[in-house]
Amino acid sequence: MNMNNFLQSGFKFTGEENLLQFKFKMLNSILIIVAFFSLLFALLSDLGMNDIGPIHTKVNYMYSLLTLMLIFFLRLSKQNDTAASHALLVISLITFTSALIFVPQDEFRIIWFYLLIFVAYMINGKISGLLYTLSSIAIILIANFTIDLHLSDVAIHSAILGLIIGSFLSFIYTNKIINYETSLKQQNSSLSVLASTDYLTGIMNRRMFNQISEHYFKTAQQDHLSLTLLLLDLDHFKKVNDTYGHQTGDQLLICFVQTVKNLLRKSDIFSRIGGEEFAILLSQIDKKDAYTLAEKIRKAVENVTVHYEGHNVSVRTSIGIAQNNATDTSFSDMFSRSDMALYKAKKEGRNRTCCAAFSENDIDCPQTSEQAEILNFSI
Repeated sequence: MNMNNFLQSGFKFTGEENLLQFKFKMLNSILIIVAFFSLLFALLSDLGMNDIGPIHTKVNYMYSLLTLMLIFFLRLSKQNDTAASHALLVISLITFTSALIFVPQDEFRIIWFYLLIFVAYMINGKISGLLYTLSSIAIILIANFTIDLHLSDVAIHSAILGLIIGSFLSFIYTNKIINYETSLKQQNSSLSVLASTDYLTGIMNRRMFNQISEHYFKTAQQDHLSLTLLLLDLDHFKKVNDTYGHQTGDQLLICFVQTVKNLLRKSDIFSRIGGEEFAILLSQIDKKDAYTLAEKIRKAVENVTVHYEGHNVSVRTSIGIAQNNATDTSFSDMFSRSDMALYKAKKEGRNRTCCAAFSENDIDCPQTSEQAEILNFSI
């Protein structure tokens, strides 16, 4: 196991878990450092090289053992990071309180509370940092009032003032980090939307559609659910661009998309997969309803018009339909049948809907919804 994997507690993190991954690495690093140095202090004391007293020596052994246990606790679940960080701060506060009381020969022992406050801000945020600042000050004042810490009033007052200043600076730093993190999340969210959205029409792009369609297909096959694909292609759209310009073509695309969206359910997946090519993924819909919807779309598109220098520019669409079946091994099988149905719709004269059955050679192109019902076609 490499160090990076160890610091991640053996977990795999997704792109959306970058912050959690960082927290695991940071928390494990802190626990390793604490376990090592607390054990070192205890061993040096037992060897007579750095006397911290018998009580605090035992406390350090326990401190080291508990931090090692927290390392293993982190490996049990990704959700254990918060509990582990709180536990670390509590046992650290107890250990540093022990040093304050039982190691009077160490004039600099209050410095450990500075470290505690900084770590509290770093791993648990502002509220935790303020809580441990107040707790540390309270412990120092109470201990100084009840027992002789062998520290002058000036040292106590300076230590408390230092804790307040350190906490204030840590608060400002943590607040800046949180603001930066929030801004970064918003930027990443915006980039994610841009990466999955067609820039012109605002609907899903080909990249995101490929990901979602595979997921929907696998779910449909596993649960024996129906899944229907409509491929739409705008007829003679290149001629519109060549005659009236790309700006007019873009306006037509926007109007086309809005027209189609008005006919779809919220659960339907609508995507632009090419220049004038679109796809609609329908879940839990039978063959007759799929064809009826396709015809509604085709007829509604006939009324889409934009104005250009006194001309009414309109567009038509050809539609190919295919439904999943038990023999499909991937979404591409279904896509291929729908694409062949679309090809036949264009070959048969365009502005029509064709439906693929279980093979690419079995395609019906009824002229109307009534004819479709009479033919009793199979998708």
